[in-house]
Amino acid sequence: MTTAPSAPAPLVVAVPDADLAAAAATPGGIARLAVRIVGSGAAVVAIGTDRLDAATSTGHRLDPTTAALTLGRALPEHGFLVAVAPTREHPYNVARRVLSLDHVLEGRVGIVVGARDHGAPSTRAPSTGAPSTGAPHDPAEFAEVLRGLWRTWPLDSIVGDRTSGIFAHTDRIRPLDHDGGPDGYRVRGPLTTPSSRQGEPVLAAWHDVDVPGADLVLGGAAHPLAPLPGATDGAEPHRASRSTVTRPPRPTRPTRPTLRALLGLAVPDAAAVTA
Repeated sequence: MTTAPSAPAPLVVAVPDADLAAAAATPGGIARLAVRIVGSGAAVVAIGTDRLDAATSTGHRLDPTTAALTLGRALPEHGFLVAVAPTREHPYNVARRVLSLDHVLEGRVGIVVGARDHGAPSTRAPSTGAPSTGAPHDPAEFAEVLRGLWRTWPLDSIVGDRTSGIFAHTDRIRPLDHDGGPDGYRVRGPLTTPSSRQGEPVLAAWHDVDVPGADLVLGGAAHPLAPLPGATDGAEPHRASRSTVTRPPRPTRPTRPTLRALLGLAVPDAAAVTA
């Protein structure tokens, strides 16, 4: 009798918004959800991608960066991709929030850029204050501004030299000075957060948008996201506790894998990051 080979574990697993909402509302739900993610065999978790497709954007939802912070504490060896869209937020706010999260989770964070957040009204307004044409912001420009902001303050410019009293070489911090025209973004910068330990957060594109230079593409036929296996989070909440998550010994910071390492992506060229 032969046994059929098991399917390989997915590299990236998507957590549906309904699962996140149920886990947050149920005692011990986050711990059980973390166990399910570990059981999937995936190394990276995508959060909030339901809202990038009209068919899956209904129901209760959590902020993806807040959910990533919570799961990141429960899953110290996993990477996280959070969904963002230009119809909901300004790239400066996204760049600062995601980079701050990346620092907290030690270089394990990236984004998935979609064309539209179908679960929220559009906040489309021109940055210039000029009358809007009604056209949505281009996801490619949105991603370009994000990446540009992540490169405005090089991490290695921080020296913390007590002898000289120099905290950082501020001459290496530069403005972005992005001007996308009357219907685009105008962002001067720089960002108030230094760049990432992984060079910069991973920038992924959702399958229905064209983002030149994206690190990878998620969703659709290009990179299907596997569903989470296991029981629903509502089962037997009184038996759950944070101790149900099996955690490996906490490694020292230099040995913890970054999201880029988990995905097999190269660190961005230093010249590109600091130029």
